[in-house]
Amino acid sequence: MIKRIFTSLLKEMLETFPVVAVVGSRQVGKSTLIQQPEIANGRRYLTLDDISVYSVAQADPRSFLEGDRPLSIDEVQMAPALLREIKLRVDQKRAPGRFLLTGSADLDHCADISSVLAGRVGILRLPPITISEENEATGWRKWMASTRAKALDTAFAGKRYPSLPLERILSGGYPDSLLAASNRQRLLWMESFKTTYLERDLRRISDIGNLGEFVRLMNLCASSTGGLLNQAHLARDAGMSPATAGRHLSILEASFLITRLPPFFANIGKRMVKAPKLYWNDVGLSAHLCGITSTGALRGSLMFGRFVETLLMMEIQAMLPLAHEPARLFHVRTHEGLEVDGLLEIGQRHLPLEIKASKTVTASDAAPIERWLALNPKHGPGIVLYFGEDYLTLSKNVRAIPVGALFGKEA
Repeated sequence: MIKRIFTSLLKEMLETFPVVAVVGSRQVGKSTLIQQPEIANGRRYLTLDDISVYSVAQADPRSFLEGDRPLSIDEVQMAPALLREIKLRVDQKRAPGRFLLTGSADLDHCADISSVLAGRVGILRLPPITISEENEATGWRKWMASTRAKALDTAFAGKRYPSLPLERILSGGYPDSLLAASNRQRLLWMESFKTTYLERDLRRISDIGNLGEFVRLMNLCASSTGGLLNQAHLARDAGMSPATAGRHLSILEASFLITRLPPFFANIGKRMVKAPKLYWNDVGLSAHLCGITSTGALRGSLMFGRFVETLLMMEIQAMLPLAHEPARLFHVRTHEGLEVDGLLEIGQRHLPLEIKASKTVTASDAAPIERWLALNPKHGPGIVLYFGEDYLTLSKNVRAIPVGALFGKEA
């Protein structure tokens, strides 16, 4: 079993907040995480997937929460009335780690946790299994801690790094897909996930009148991953109104299937594009929805670069809660043509990055980052993340770093 690096963060949150909510898409590993011995020890565990447990929670929330032991409640979104009773109990006795909740739909969306448990809850958004977890990698921490290009040289120069297998794009990070014994088993699981989501989770989150319409938009989002989000164009292509498309996008986001990466706004003398970029949270699921089921089809796909960017941007996004300083991820695009794939904000520092799906890079690949650094000289260093094996100097402030250096196995 792959060890989740979010276990230590969850323990820290349980020592800080009276209520902790672990949220994420279905089958991402939330139940497994909260039942790990270092988390579950001394706690009572109840799951609302059990119909008898669910019935008691619905009928009598007060009795359901009785007891002195810390309580873990799985799939709490099935009985949102529990949240108000939890609030009352926390206000009477504010003890760290008293309640640990999980939910497979965004609690902010389906139960208004922000108003019910404001100031009482810490939220851990659990992503699919990351490449870093699979490889027990720590290189990404060295990059996030670097304040100068020379620090990157010290950390990564003089070594060769194994490339990432393309199969990782197809498998994605859902445990049952990632650990499937064969490609056939993986495809069967992907189809099962899609069917279960549409027939169970979607109906619970929202009353969708036209399921076929929603499926069209979902598939269009999968093929738009890594691109600028244009809601009007998506609505037109899906044959629906922009307002309906907006509601469907919110549902996909509430289900933890997509992420809207915000643009970076700053006074850098350029007119900034205000649209977010759209990413599918699990690249394997997006490839499956696009009909890409083999490495041969992946290499020949016009979407290959988008899938690579999705994989790596969502990998970085997943690592942000583990950074030592507050961290956020943006994209940069101006009307004058300046585009940078990602801008990582760590405390007061900004680290620009470009992603290349190739095994080779040249100095010209550093040009967008150099343009951004020229406008923001106090920030950096910048990196070009690529699929080669060698750490390279592209310019004074930009380095080319193999994917394996940040997210691969340690030598």
